[in-house]
Amino acid sequence: MSIDTKINPPYSSLADIYDIVMSDVDYETWADYIDEIIITHNPEANHLLELACGTGTIALSLEELDCYDITATDGSSDMIRVAKKKGASVNSKIHFEVMDFNNIKSNKSYDVVYLIFDSINYLKEEELILKLHQDVKNILAPNGIFIYDFTTPRNSRKAVKYLDNDTHTIGNKYRYQRESSYDAKNQIHTNVFQIEQLKQTGNIGTDLFKEIHKQKIYSQDYMCSIIEKTEFTILEAYDGFQLLPAHKNSLRITMVLQ
Repeated sequence: MSIDTKINPPYSSLADIYDIVMSDVDYETWADYIDEIIITHNPEANHLLELACGTGTIALSLEELDCYDITATDGSSDMIRVAKKKGASVNSKIHFEVMDFNNIKSNKSYDVVYLIFDSINYLKEEELILKLHQDVKNILAPNGIFIYDFTTPRNSRKAVKYLDNDTHTIGNKYRYQRESSYDAKNQIHTNVFQIEQLKQTGNIGTDLFKEIHKQKIYSQDYMCSIIEKTEFTILEAYDGFQLLPAHKNSLRITMVLQ
């Protein structure tokens, strides 16, 4: 019997298994790194806004430091649903809400706005990146900082070697496969997730979902050329998860702007 495949928006059907799919990511180290950047560049910061927070793992880790008032947002209502459930399980005071970072709306101002896990790579046009910077500027407090990271072409060339044909069965509920490819000419990295919900008996799929994730991969020089068109100043461009300068071989670059 054939199974119909439903094409879903990114981070919808993936939401319920996202934490398992990304279980190899060291989110605590990532949160500590963001905290280190904040202490270095805006040590008095208190009010934080996370864009594209996913299932809230970074925000929850930062909350454990007991230093910040955090609002965490994501464009996917399914990811926010999971984040709220995780927050409730630990009596978190984080305010989770649905908000697309393509359309930031807030009446509050923040000492730090951060957008991590190469989420900015989902913006495939310069105009959208410029709009993001302007929207963030509008809600930053005086001396506030904007932190985001992006992945480079070198990272994509390496990543497809271990991401492509990544297949796992999760308990007796889900099976997923990830196909990963990189179009170097157009600098587009594509991840296609096929997610199958399994019956409790027989291990036969009842629903098959597909999500297609496309990212534009940027060089440091290109990103800096865009920032020059904004009202931000680059405080630092860091290599990966270190407070060391980014360089031509950096796989991931973290920008700190003011």
